[in-house]
Amino acid sequence: MLALLSAFSACFAGALGFTVMVVLPVVVFIGLPLEFMRPPGELMTVTWLAKATFLAGGGLTALAWLGLRLAPASYRIGRLFPGAREIADHVWVYETPALQAYAIPSLTGGVVIVSRGALNLPPDELEWLLAHERSHLRRGDASASLYWWTQHSILRVALWLARLIYTILRPIPLIGLLSGLYFSVASLGIRLALGVLKVMDRHLGRLMEYRADRDAASVTSPIAGCRFLSKLSSGLESNWGFSRHTRRHIGVSSAWSV
Repeated sequence: MLALLSAFSACFAGALGFTVMVVLPVVVFIGLPLEFMRPPGELMTVTWLAKATFLAGGGLTALAWLGLRLAPASYRIGRLFPGAREIADHVWVYETPALQAYAIPSLTGGVVIVSRGALNLPPDELEWLLAHERSHLRRGDASASLYWWTQHSILRVALWLARLIYTILRPIPLIGLLSGLYFSVASLGIRLALGVLKVMDRHLGRLMEYRADRDAASVTSPIAGCRFLSKLSSGLESNWGFSRHTRRHIGVSSAWSV
């Protein structure tokens, strides 16, 4: 249920951002002028233009998500963690002394990638960490994160397009003013969407982390989990922008694990 709610909230935030960044400017700057030139009796330009733009955004989002879902785990790891290598079945390592670990979903069941620093943990703590990440794979949390990445990517492309249009049209009188207004609306849209993304991810993601803590504690050592969490000085997934497991959550998380 948490994974489903996470995916839904990502889609909601993405749709909200896309509406403000793309659909609204298309309607205002293209649809309304065309509406004045519409012959009587024809379908309203604003209506079909808004629907077509929204459906196009939905289609692009679906294709982007499908690309992420079908991509082999090794390909995604190579892009996210250059130099990472497989050290065991469905377990990869990348070179950094920080304590970090990630669950990467794939059609073959997903993989866990840990940092070099995590490999230096005592065996029981490393076992707890691997069980924690495997819980994310088994529960669907890692797959739900693909929706967040998809929406974030689509919104970044929309902002890039708005910036390009503004850069090209800025020197033209009046049109440059309108393009500046369009870019301001797009910037507002992505800030709004990312704000919703972070708020929802912080709440749902924390619940996912606590659940993964309990799952790991049930198959390994709760005490090992407490010791490991006490060593975290920053987010366990700090490189991904939405960090959920930070030191200020250790007390509750460790208590639930025990």
